[in-house]
Amino acid sequence: MNLTGQYATSFQQILNKAVQTAEVPLTELQQADTQVLAQETALGSLQNAVAAVTSSLTALANDGSSGAIGATSSNTSAVTVTATGASQPATYTINSITSTAKAASETSLISYVDSASTPVSSTGNMQLLVGAQTYNFTLANNNLSTLVSQINGLNAGVTASILTTAGGNYLSLSANSTGATTVQLNDDPAGANKNIITSSNQGSNAVFQLNGITISQASNTVNSVIPGLTFNIAGTTNIPVTMTLASDSSKLSNDLQTFVTNYNALVTAVHGQTGAGGGALVGHSIINQLQQAMQRITSHFSSTTGSVQSLADLGVTFNGTDGSATFDPSAVSSMGASQLGDALKFIGSTSTGLGTFSQTFAQFSDPITGLIQTEIKGATTQDQHLQSQISTTVNKINAFQQTMASQIEKADTLESEYESQQAELTASIQGLSLVLYGKNQIVA
Repeated sequence: MNLTGQYATSFQQILNKAVQTAEVPLTELQQADTQVLAQETALGSLQNAVAAVTSSLTALANDGSSGAIGATSSNTSAVTVTATGASQPATYTINSITSTAKAASETSLISYVDSASTPVSSTGNMQLLVGAQTYNFTLANNNLSTLVSQINGLNAGVTASILTTAGGNYLSLSANSTGATTVQLNDDPAGANKNIITSSNQGSNAVFQLNGITISQASNTVNSVIPGLTFNIAGTTNIPVTMTLASDSSKLSNDLQTFVTNYNALVTAVHGQTGAGGGALVGHSIINQLQQAMQRITSHFSSTTGSVQSLADLGVTFNGTDGSATFDPSAVSSMGASQLGDALKFIGSTSTGLGTFSQTFAQFSDPITGLIQTEIKGATTQDQHLQSQISTTVNKINAFQQTMASQIEKADTLESEYESQQAELTASIQGLSLVLYGKNQIVA
């Protein structure tokens, strides 16, 4: 606020000084809130890093409990396979594949010169058949463009479009999903009932023999026949295809590499919150607790016998300087069946072995009940409290400033009045002196 008046400059300095003194608590509140917001942001980033480690530890625990089962196919041009939760080794044979699943696709029997004017129906009444469903409709305009638009508006599981060729415009009808079906488009269903599209490609099912049993289904993806195994029919063949579920060292190797990558990201995040140049969480208890949990991982040893007793036996080593990890995949790829079994035993599950650390880190990273989330909620509450205090303090300062300004302006007015009165009094005395003594007795 800027004052006006004869003594505005002096009084403005007084006002500014008073307001600056009143703003000290506000500055302290704002600094505290800035720190709280910085902690909240740092906690959010830390939670993401811990969650990634939790996820990779859970993947390793699943490898240990399931035997790191992977799936392979002896002929990937005919069948591709994916392990989706299998926990036991097994072998299956697809004896033959007669056909793959394809979507029905037909075109109109004749072409139409102009898609906007050439009639497509003798009466305007049409009937679409898709599988066992029948859709009757009347064309709003008897032309190809309207026919396409109205078919697509039926949501009948087919898509209509126009094929433009040198010989004219054709209607194209394609089923939205694979499988053998019936697709017809009849003109004048109550009369001539003439099908105006071809019947050369009504779609097909995937037909194959699995362990001597014939199976026919509308999709090439098969995920409900063998528990824990999904396979995809890619082509026909008369030569048997072997699908194998077995412990896969490459799966374990990939999951170990993911763990090391995520662990190193967490190391970086934690180091960024320690030391003299650390971030907003320097000295925070959550950092100390995380460091302890990370140290327990680096020093974890198996409590059972076997060729794998530590992460170092799996090719995972830790740098003594900064605690970061490195992984040598050859340590796993060179393992025989017995060593791989020992490796999986060392990893264990979410309740045994190395896998138990997935629960340890989940206690930090759980987005609802985790320790970090609890700290974030606390920071949010503290921020809201500080914001309320800041708002109240700002209102008090504004009110104080208004009051001070009003009082100072009154003082400025009084000061001007006093000086005016003094000038009048001085003039009167000087005049009286001239009358009494013939000269001015007052020395300025």
